[in-house]
Formats: sequence, C-alpha cells, structure tokens
Amino acid sequence: MIRVSSLSGLLTLAILTFGVCSRAAQASGSAFDGAAGGEPSLPPLDYSAARAAAAGADASGSAVKRSRADLFAFTRAEAVAARERFGMERAPRAGALAFDADVPADIKAQLLADLKFIGTILGGPGTPLHRRIFGAVDGATYTRFFDTRVASVGMNDCGDANAVACVIPFEDPSKMWLTQNYVKFSHPQIARLMVVFHESRHTESQNDNWPHATCPTPFLDSNGDDMKSIWTGAPLAGEPACDVTPFGSYGSSTIMLKNIEKFCTNCTGKVKMDAGLYADDQLGRITDPGALRQMQDDFAQ
Repeated sequence: MIRVSSLSGLLTLAILTFGVCSRAAQASGSAFDGAAGGEPSLPPLDYSAARAAAAGADASGSAVKRSRADLFAFTRAEAVAARERFGMERAPRAGALAFDADVPADIKAQLLADLKFIGTILGGPGTPLHRRIFGAVDGATYTRFFDTRVASVGMNDCGDANAVACVIPFEDPSKMWLTQNYVKFSHPQIARLMVVFHESRHTESQNDNWPHATCPTPFLDSNGDDMKSIWTGAPLAGEPACDVTPFGSYGSSTIMLKNIEKFCTNCTGKVKMDAGLYADDQLGRITDPGALRQMQDDFAQ
C-alpha cells in the first residue's frame, strides 16, 4: 500500500518544483555545490517562520502555494524546519540501498537496473560545472554521488497523482520515496535517472534542499508558445517550477544529462539523444540570465 504523508512533510520530485529560491553560500560568497567538501555559511534563521511554514502557512499565516504543474512545491522555511529537526550531518550509508517491505518487486528491480546502468557510464573529465558538482563523467562518480545521499527507498503518493518520486525530510532526510509512476510513465531510462539524481540533490540539508524559483508570467519558449512541463503538459507560468542556479536540482541534473550526451563513450545513440532532449527541456527552466549563460558556456566547452 502506498503511504500518504501530510503536506507539511513533503519535499518533491524531479519533476518537482519549489516555492522559494535560496542558495546557500560558502564563506567566499559563491554557491555551494555540495561536492567540494566543507559546509556553507548560512544566514541567520528565524525558526518561527519555519514552524509556520511546516504547518502549511508562511510567517504571516497565509497558506503556502503548492504547485500542480510539476507536482508538490516546498518553501525554504519548510526545509529549514526539517534541518532544525534532523540537523545537517548524516552518517554515510553502510551497505546496500535499503528498500521498505512495501516497495513492489517491479519498482525495486527497475530502480536497481537504472542505478546499475548509470554505474557503467564512461565519458572522461566532462565540463567544469560537471566536475564541480559530480566529478568526472564516470559511473563510479555517479554511484558515489547517489550513495552518499540516499540511504533507503520507500513507497508514497508524493502528494500528487502525477508524482514519480520525492524526498520527505520530516520523516527521513536520507530517504527517497517512489510512486507507481516510476514504472508506469513512458519516459526513457535516462529521464528516470534525471528524476533520481534530481531527488538526491534534495537530500542536501546544508543547502536548504536547493529550493527553486517561481517561473515568470508569461513564460514563453523561443517560438512564443507557453512553456509546459515535459512530464505533465501543464503550463509553467507563475508556478514554482523554475531554477536560478546551475547547482540546484534542475541545474545539476541538466548538467549531468548534457555531459552524458556530449561525452559518454559507451552509450547508445538513443541514450545520448534522450539525454540531450531532456537536458534541453530542463535548461529552459533556468530563468536567471547569468545562470543560463554560465551553463550554456559550460556546455560549449
């Protein structure tokens, strides 16, 4: 049976989105990428606001807007409240990825097959942004990134009928929850892996779980058409479904897929084509001009 969690507990998926944009910063003032070691310095935090947000309202008592374009959205204050409860430091996983007893065999098998595949990737150094976030374009690098963030997997509805996966920090900040859609959606394997690595970025309590930004209104593509979710087909204008940094969940997973498209030496042509297709789509959600230019320049190297 799929467990249903309270709205205050959810942090979501790869198709997911977030309500408030905030980047943790290192002492130097640069964005903390989560790979270089050390901890970012964080601004002073008002926990009364965090507790209010965790109850489904912002500091003023107003209800928090939840996205229905790409599923559940969370606020920075909610992430802060989770960090207050669990802290930032978690012991690395010991042993194999743990699965709850209610995870169906087909979903467990699919996830393990996807993770096994990503562990075979060969591609060399990759671009500078990729090296900063992950390291080389290499299966062992991706496996280490995932294994140091996700300790266990369970089943949950993740707050919406279209959800594929989510992280629920109030229950376990090192746990990824999957839905039946993980095997029912017709997206290719590399797209599922984009979801998995998008979600693994959300376990980073030290980075406020990398919240996303509200998409502009109107939000149009290069042809002047409304930007829509590649997952649900819903319009994204005004939704907390965008990003303003290369280092968040959308940015990092886009960088990963673009590097696989460019550099993977043992991928099939279809895998590389799919990686490029989904990377280009997600790149459209990077709405800060400087961040977008930084990623475009990185991909050109």
